[in-house]
Amino acid sequence: MPLFAPNPSDDPSPALAAAIREACDHCVACGLCLPHCPTYGDSLNENESPRGRISLLRAVADGTLPVTPALTAHIDHCLGCLACEKVCPSRVPYGALLKNGRAWLTQKSPRTWRRLWYRSLIRAVDLPGAMATAYALARALGSLPWPRTARAGLRDVVRGLPARPHGARADPGDAGPADVALFRGCTADLDRPTLHAAIRVLHAVGRRVCVPRSQGCCGALAAHAGFADIACRQRRRNRHAFADSAPALVSITSGCAAELRHTGPESDDRFPAVYDIHRYLVEQTDLDRLALSPLPRTIAVHDPCSLRNALAGERFVYDLLARIPQAKVIALPGNEVCCGAAGDYFLREPARAQTLAHAKAAAARAVGADIVVSANIGCALHLSAALARQGAPIPVCHPLWVVAGQLPPLE
Repeated sequence: MPLFAPNPSDDPSPALAAAIREACDHCVACGLCLPHCPTYGDSLNENESPRGRISLLRAVADGTLPVTPALTAHIDHCLGCLACEKVCPSRVPYGALLKNGRAWLTQKSPRTWRRLWYRSLIRAVDLPGAMATAYALARALGSLPWPRTARAGLRDVVRGLPARPHGARADPGDAGPADVALFRGCTADLDRPTLHAAIRVLHAVGRRVCVPRSQGCCGALAAHAGFADIACRQRRRNRHAFADSAPALVSITSGCAAELRHTGPESDDRFPAVYDIHRYLVEQTDLDRLALSPLPRTIAVHDPCSLRNALAGERFVYDLLARIPQAKVIALPGNEVCCGAAGDYFLREPARAQTLAHAKAAAARAVGADIVVSANIGCALHLSAALARQGAPIPVCHPLWVVAGQLPPLE
């Protein structure tokens, strides 16, 4: 199911309604998705289940149900983890349906100051240093005394944010023709060491890397918020930035890889094939070229929903980490359930997000993990904050950071 790409000169309502109805027609309401939905498991409310949300979206697209704050809340409560899509026997394209449904609801809902403010924030993510500045402000807020009337969940979120890893400016890449283009998106400033680690590992397996400067946000934040026009502009920007750049495009963030692959211009031969970087390394390179030193540690792997459900590529993280001698690589118990980060969900619904993350942190402690790794930066920050709240000094990092740390020192 294609994502809706609005034309500013057209009324998007008929096209969106048709796309929503087409996707909803796949659902036979069998209920096999219910045991896999975190929000339904938490509430046992059918409106908080995948088939319930499908019914709601079908009704508003048909015009038989008005758009109300209560209805919109049920759709907004969805994590978008796609656990339901993975198990659906009818192959309902729930991820695309959710994005198109949110675009419809955004279009039909009143323009509140809160919505306009949030839209402005999402438009700003492509500004240089915007994400790093926002993170620094959140950290500063977390250090200040909060009034008793403040939302406890949001207060705990900003207080629990870990320190942002710092690093030198990102390597611009190699001169001349590249074998692979690296997607840094809007989140690289939050974790530059991982960007450096990715480039170093790619160099170690003999790949020439380019990192186009004109790239920007993948569009996931805007699409999940229902701002289809912003998401479309961001996709076009990346389409232009990576055109003819390299045969393959890899992302160090699984959520970005899923968005780039799902919404990529399949008909445009100039756009490279999109990979999660772990899959690219395992399938497209010679990993025997990596001379890794031993690491006698227990590494618990958190599977981001974007990698597990959208890309179906979680096993490649384990394959890569298994190359490290003496490392004990295990799956974090409960990987089939979302950690609660879910893009900006941990900010919009902090109470539920923290409940989900608490279970993950407890599981990491129970298995005796020395390190927790996650291939998605949002998940990593969310899990790190949860571990900090439990007083557990377990670092959370990207798998490539661990791999790069075991390479021979640079001369």
